[in-house]
Amino acid sequence: MRNLAAYVLAGGRVMETGVLTHRRAKAAVPFAGHYRIIDFAMSNLAASGIDRVGVLSQYRPSSLMDHVATGEPWGLIGRGREVRILSPFQAENAVDWYRGTADAVHQNLGFLEGEEHVLIVSGDHIYQMDYGKLIERHVASGADATMVFKHLPEVRRRFGNGLIDGDGWVTKYLEKPDAPLSDLGSLTIFIFRRAALVEQLEKLFRTTPTRFHIYETVVPELVRQGRVQGLIFDDYWAYARTVDDYYEASMDLVTPGSGLSLDQWEVHTNPEQSGIGATPRAFIGKEADVRESRLSPGAVVHGRVHGSILSPGVVVEAGAEVVGSVLLHGVRVEAGARVTRAIVDKHVLIAARAVVGHGEAAVASCTLPEYQRGGVTVIGRNTAIGVGCVVGANCQIAADYELAAGTTVPDGGSRGGVTC
Repeated sequence: MRNLAAYVLAGGRVMETGVLTHRRAKAAVPFAGHYRIIDFAMSNLAASGIDRVGVLSQYRPSSLMDHVATGEPWGLIGRGREVRILSPFQAENAVDWYRGTADAVHQNLGFLEGEEHVLIVSGDHIYQMDYGKLIERHVASGADATMVFKHLPEVRRRFGNGLIDGDGWVTKYLEKPDAPLSDLGSLTIFIFRRAALVEQLEKLFRTTPTRFHIYETVVPELVRQGRVQGLIFDDYWAYARTVDDYYEASMDLVTPGSGLSLDQWEVHTNPEQSGIGATPRAFIGKEADVRESRLSPGAVVHGRVHGSILSPGVVVEAGAEVVGSVLLHGVRVEAGARVTRAIVDKHVLIAARAVVGHGEAAVASCTLPEYQRGGVTVIGRNTAIGVGCVVGANCQIAADYELAAGTTVPDGGSRGGVTC
C-alpha cells in the first residue's frame, strides 16, 4: 500500500504475565502451539497490503528479532517491502531508551519519511483484521486520526474508553478510567495523517516531556480538536495481558464457536524459529487418548491429552495426563504425571508421578494476586519438577529451577526467586 508505513508496538515488559515474560517480550510469547503473538499483527499487515513495517522493540528483543528476521515468512521482503526492527539507539551523549510509545515513534520519525499516513498497532493482541477498510474509512473522512474500538464488558481501568457520535467522530476519550464513558474499549489500532502525528509529537516533547504514551497524550488532544474518527470492530479479539487472559485465549483455540479460527485466518509464522521447519507431523500412539486438543508438528502423545495445546517437541508419555493446559516447546511429561489447568514454558520436565495444578482455587497467586486468580499454574522455562512433586493451583515456579522430588507447593505459592 503506497504512502503508508506501519509501526508495531512490541516493546515493553509486561509484569502481569509473570515468568512467561521474564526473558522475552510479550509479543514474542508463543501462542497456539507454534505461533508467537506478534504473528497476528504481522499477518494482518501483510494481508492488508502494507509493505513497510517498523517493529518498535526494547525489552529482551533478541528472540523477537530472530523471529521477525527479514519479514520473509509474511512476504514482507523484496522491492518496496521491508520489516525493520527499531530498537533504542545510541545518541551523542546517552543511550536514549524508549520512555513510552510516543517516545518510541518520535525517535523513529525518519522511518516515516515520504509517507502520508502511519498505522500503529499493538504486537500483543490476537485477532484478524483487514486494515485496508480502516485506511479507506480514514482517508475518506479527512480525519487526522482514526482509531478502532470494540464493545467490551470490562472496560474499567483496563482499556482506553470513548464515545462516538452518529457521524463516527470520537467526542470523548479517556485512558483506563475508573468510571467508563461507555463499553467501547480501544484496541490500540490507530491510523494517523503523518503531518498531524508529527505536529502533535513535536508539541508534546516541547510542553509535557514527562508523558510519553500516544494514547495518553496525542489521541486525547486530537479528540479534543474533533479530529478523530472511531470504528467499531465486532469480530474476535483477545488481549493476553495477564496470566488468566493468556490462558483463556489459549482455551478459545479448543473451544468450538469461540471465534478464534487459525485455519480460516491464515496466520503465518517463521517456521525455523517456531520449531516446525523440518519437523514431522504430530504422533499419537495407539493407546493415547486425545480429545479437543491442538497438537503442533513434532508433538508425541502416548498418554491422555484433553482440551490442551501442545507445541513442537512436547512428549506426553504413556500413563501421563494433560488436561486443560498449554505446553510450550520441548516439554516432557513423564509416566504417571498429571498436569491440569497449567501453562508450562519451554523445555520443562514434569517427572514421574508429579502433579501440577488441579483447577479452580480459592487462593490467588501470591505474586500476581490481581492477574492470576483463575486456578492457572505457570511453570518457567528450563525448570524440572521432580518425581512425586505436588504444585497447586495459581502457583508460579521460576525459570531454570529444580523442584526437589516430593516437594509440595500449596495453592497460590511460588518457588525459585519468584517472590510473594
